[in-house]
Amino acid sequence: MPRLVRLTLTCLLLLGLGGAATGALTARSLTRRAAPRFPEPPPPGWEAVSLTSGDGTRLGGWLRRGDSGTPCVLALHGNGSSRTGLRHVLDVLSEDGTCVLALSLRAHGDSDGEVNDFGWSAARDVRAGIDFLQRELPERRRLVFGTSLGAAAALYAARDMGTRVDGYALESPYRDLRTAVRNRLRMRLGPAEPLAFATLWPWGAVTLPVDPTLLRPVDAARSVPASVPVLLLAGERDAHALPEEVSDIAANVPGPVRLERFAGAVHGRLQSADPERYHALLRSFVAGRR
Repeated sequence: MPRLVRLTLTCLLLLGLGGAATGALTARSLTRRAAPRFPEPPPPGWEAVSLTSGDGTRLGGWLRRGDSGTPCVLALHGNGSSRTGLRHVLDVLSEDGTCVLALSLRAHGDSDGEVNDFGWSAARDVRAGIDFLQRELPERRRLVFGTSLGAAAALYAARDMGTRVDGYALESPYRDLRTAVRNRLRMRLGPAEPLAFATLWPWGAVTLPVDPTLLRPVDAARSVPASVPVLLLAGERDAHALPEEVSDIAANVPGPVRLERFAGAVHGRLQSADPERYHALLRSFVAGRR
């Protein structure tokens, strides 16, 4: 074999091995806890609670019991955040004496867990939160607010929750994991996205405890009971969960669904894009107005 051919093949092999190693390391880092556990002391007026998920994962939470007769909202944060990072929304949800339970999902904040599978296993955490509210405050209506990762976890839990949940407000859920990964690679790498995706995606089956092709909130939306209303919030400039992808989720919701888009809003910044409207929509959701 000519020397030039051998050199070319060797270079291609090394590039392939390097790409595979990079893909493996990246996939592992993305599916593990983003930061070490840290204390999350409750704000004034809230009490610290500790829940145990169905698989034994310990979850940290804050509870504000609110006034008698008000509904209880289970509040779920986004990827890489925690209930501490949800404070701005908790202030809105807890207005008018509303009961709120804020959880840090597994592998986030002060909760246990090392693997982040983008809401699939966190569906157990949603169930633990609803179980807690039903046990502690059985006479209250139960609602779920989730943003990004928390919204996906709520949809994955919907089949088991049935009518134990009286309504969902979901901000910027991802459509499916394949699309979410491609969106994020496109944001960072532009035209190199297809090659990066081909290198990264196959490792999901190795680093995740679930087949990554099953991670599809757009399909899980069909499990929401037809009697349960859903409010979906989307940012017009959201490059992580595009508004048309949130529209696809809305199209699969069997019952009453309302989709609200925020002009100029990027991922995780809907409230700051239009605080007054955001505030009004959440208050209406809590009050049970459609």
